[in-house]
Amino acid sequence: MNEISSASTSKIKKRVSFADAAGFTLEFVKTIPTHSGEDNVMWNINNNNSRSLPSPRPRGKNLSPCFTEPCKTSSFFERVHSQNVCLESIVCDDFVVAGTIRVTNVGFVKEVTVRLTLDNWKSYRDIWADYFSSSMDGKTDKFWFRIAVPVDSPVDLDIKFAIRYCIGGREFWDNNLNRNYKIQFIETCQ
Repeated sequence: MNEISSASTSKIKKRVSFADAAGFTLEFVKTIPTHSGEDNVMWNINNNNSRSLPSPRPRGKNLSPCFTEPCKTSSFFERVHSQNVCLESIVCDDFVVAGTIRVTNVGFVKEVTVRLTLDNWKSYRDIWADYFSSSMDGKTDKFWFRIAVPVDSPVDLDIKFAIRYCIGGREFWDNNLNRNYKIQFIETCQ
């Protein structure tokens, strides 16, 4: 009986078809509302490899970027093309850092990460950036990232980061013209 079933299954032809050949889209975008349980899990800054649930929001603490957004400079696209990668914009709101990155379109498969440190590069963590599908102009592509910072982080915390872009075995960096991008966790008057 085993010989019969194995002989009959080996004669079945298998066929593979691709979504684009059938006229379907090649991407799937799922929006997760901010009240979902997964969005409330944050990176625990005191232990690089663990996650913790958020604490209640304390009054008078905010994240503040210590640099001018590159997209607000007149030389932004020159910088993108000379470095092949550049942070475009950043928003710090409710203990979340969200940003966009612009890269040159020199190939199809791109790997874009944000490398951040909390201890002046003694250790670091890479955060993957996701492709922003409606942004391509033929010459550049846009990626976005999101980093949640625990609200109970120390007030004097400095988050430094740089952008890494890998394509075709080559690696390009944007480290804010050798100064690193820096975000401070500061106290505010309320």
